[in-house]
This record gives sequence, C-alpha cells and structure tokens, in this order.
Amino acid sequence: MIIHDARGGQLLRIGDPGQGVHLLFSTPERPYGDDPALDMPVQAKGFGVDVRELIRTLDGDGLVEFVSSLAGESSSWSEPRTWQSSEGQLKISAQRSGGRIVLTWGVWGKVTESESSWYFETVTSHRDEQEIRGFSEAFQALFSGKPAGIA
Repeated sequence: MIIHDARGGQLLRIGDPGQGVHLLFSTPERPYGDDPALDMPVQAKGFGVDVRELIRTLDGDGLVEFVSSLAGESSSWSEPRTWQSSEGQLKISAQRSGGRIVLTWGVWGKVTESESSWYFETVTSHRDEQEIRGFSEAFQALFSGKPAGIA
C-alpha cells in the first residue's frame, strides 16, 4: 500500500508491479495556499506503460469516502459505483465480480500547447473489503499528510 520514494515522500501503490500495470499516487499539494484546490500526482507504470498526470481535486472530492464506502459495513452493493475528480482527470468505477471487487481507473490528460488529450485506463482486482479498506486508510494518510506505515 504505502511505500516511500527516494526522497522520503509517501506513495500509495495500487496493483502489483510484477503483474501488469500498477498505480502510484503521491502526496497531494495545495497549489494556492489555503484554497480548496488539491493536486495529486498519479502515475501508471507497467509493461511498456509510464503515464503521469496531476489530478486536481477540491479537498479530495470525497475520494476517501468513496473508497471507504466500497468496504463499509453495508458493503452489499451490487450495482456499479463511480467516482470522478472535479475536473474529470481521474475516474474510478467499482463493481463486484466473482466475489472480488474490480476497480477500473481512468486517467485523462491534456497535451501541452494543443487542444489534444489522451485517456488511459487500467483495471485492478481485489480479493475483499479488507484490501479496499486499506486503500481508504492509505488515501486518508496521503490527504492528511501524516506518515503511514510502510507496506
């Protein structure tokens, strides 16, 4: 879950680096001081893939609460659920499949100095609510800026 980069910063890793594409979320920063804008770097890495984008949220846009709801006490949901950042740069879809929770992560980016954009999508599959609960706690640690344990 939470790992540390070479500079001592926290990263949330979702997915297994040895098994396809994994995602790395870095500690968000406030670009405008006390303004609610919160920028979170995300990177998708894997077999021939290295995609990076800065995700703009407004105080996290409820990401922690969304992920937490997937593993909550009333986690008997059966319909797909979605979350999207306020500027649409990150979209997460969740559904249950064969006793697992499958998350589809979509990242939108713009090509600098043009009107072009790109879209990258990857899927991660998780065995149970406990694993999702760990993601929720890890996102909470990233957003709070407080140190978390190393996974």
